[in-house]
Amino acid sequence: MTFIGIWGMAREITTHFHNIHRHGDNQRGFTLLELVFTVVIMGILVAMAAPSFNGLIESNKVKRLATEIEWLLVQAKSEAVMRGENIQVVIDDAGTPTWSITSKTTSGAVTLAEVSSKNFSNIELNTTFRTGVVTFNKLNGKPNFSGGYQFNIPTKDKVKVAVNTMTGRIYSCGVDGAIYGYKECY
Repeated sequence: MTFIGIWGMAREITTHFHNIHRHGDNQRGFTLLELVFTVVIMGILVAMAAPSFNGLIESNKVKRLATEIEWLLVQAKSEAVMRGENIQVVIDDAGTPTWSITSKTTSGAVTLAEVSSKNFSNIELNTTFRTGVVTFNKLNGKPNFSGGYQFNIPTKDKVKVAVNTMTGRIYSCGVDGAIYGYKECY
């Protein structure tokens, strides 16, 4: 490469930097102060939204538990008729932090489904059945007791998944009034 070739390259680079400097006002980025203000404002907005997200997460957890318990009971009802065998739904440790509801054949040989506190931390669960075992009849799928499972996040309204012996109906409702989109229990 000749001296003139190098001089031409150097001149192009110098011209390029000169153009950047001359047109720099049109192509500037954020200043540190603008960036700090943006981050502070976003932090304030996130802090204001966090409590409503917590409430949303809690209500979705309660709704999901209601759905899973309903599904377990409907499955027990259906399996009793399909298998021609009574199906038991057993609640263990109601009122404690480590509760579980399990559906199984009366012989106990086959567990059909389980819902437990492992997937629903911080939810209190109790039963309104007069016993810890409800049996679904193999002929008509109806339970031997009316009652339900009541649950709530501590200090919040209770939801109940109820079972009726007369109709065999399984439904969710709000114990103290309409809540989470469920009607008040009757």
